[in-house]
Amino acid sequence: MSDRAFKTILFLALLAVFCATTALLLLSLVNKVHIDEEYKHWMFSILIVESVGCVVAFWKQLAASTFEEPPDVAGDWEYECIRDDGTYKHGGSCTIVVRKAPLGWEFLISGKRTWLARKLNGQWKTERLEAPASWENTWGTFTGHDSLRYAYSIKAGADLVQGYGWASITKNTDGQPALMEGNFFQLPPHDPFYGFQRYTRSSGHRRLNAS
Repeated sequence: MSDRAFKTILFLALLAVFCATTALLLLSLVNKVHIDEEYKHWMFSILIVESVGCVVAFWKQLAASTFEEPPDVAGDWEYECIRDDGTYKHGGSCTIVVRKAPLGWEFLISGKRTWLARKLNGQWKTERLEAPASWENTWGTFTGHDSLRYAYSIKAGADLVQGYGWASITKNTDGQPALMEGNFFQLPPHDPFYGFQRYTRSSGHRRLNAS
């Protein structure tokens, strides 16, 4: 198979994913899939725009003749995700590996959700999870020297929860990524909600070389 044909097939596959996401949103609008009214607007405005952005970013990466070195985000991180209404958050730790793929750079995230917290009477009540939930990204791409996007899945009891996240990368005085902040969307049917996420370098973290 020629390189051009492979790129075309991969682009069409990405387009199919985008169409499936759009179909899910449309089904929610006609009440074929139940989503709280509070989140329908978020899904329609954010996921559609970000899905288009992802397809464009992937296509630009695939169409490039050369690939620059990616941001050095490999290593150990602590993270937290905060619901947009400020009533719930969860977090834990993760490890990011950056590797060279046949058509560019990609990153893999392996994480564990170790705690959750709910705000009661204005105070956060934190609960440590006896059995941390493992999660990983299903794909991840860099959309510039200072931004990335990814899809993830996490096993929550008998449910497989899926979502989508994006973040901007902030570097320290040495030019190394030290903070990643952005947003995420937990997809239906399992408790869909929108929120904010923050990744910080773990103290004494391991730096992993890109491979």
